[in-house]
Amino acid sequence: MKTRNYLLSITVLLLLVCSASAQKVTGVWRSDSAASTGPKAEVQKRTQPSMYFFTKSHYSIIFVNSDSPRSTDDPKKMTVEQLNNAYVDEFTANAGSYDLKGDVMTLHPAVAKSPAYMAGGNWISYKVKAAGNTMTLTEVATKDGPMKEPRVLTFTRIE
Repeated sequence: MKTRNYLLSITVLLLLVCSASAQKVTGVWRSDSAASTGPKAEVQKRTQPSMYFFTKSHYSIIFVNSDSPRSTDDPKKMTVEQLNNAYVDEFTANAGSYDLKGDVMTLHPAVAKSPAYMAGGNWISYKVKAAGNTMTLTEVATKDGPMKEPRVLTFTRIE
């Protein structure tokens, strides 16, 4: 009976910790920077619009990943390179579910701009540090294995 009560207590404690961790990330976040590591380490300030939404168990990411606004030229008059820059290279969007175990968040994309990214079995995990209106996500691993030169993403809560 003692073992059963002990296991029940541990389970409740883990659920409370996971619930508290999820509450720290729940909300809408703006991406402020993406810092790469390794020999060519650099910090890219995010100057263009971005929104990262986290509910209790789902996420949605949408952002412009360039230093300048995307082209608003008429797509019918744009070159292939201009179209690729405006609609492919400079824009990221995906959504799905996530789980949070301790300080590790794993995203499971269900829909994405890139069909390859939303292919079944894809995932990415991050080490999470969230306090108040600031959060950092440090890449840990993907389905292909541990990150050799993880990026560190910083965010500010906007809601």
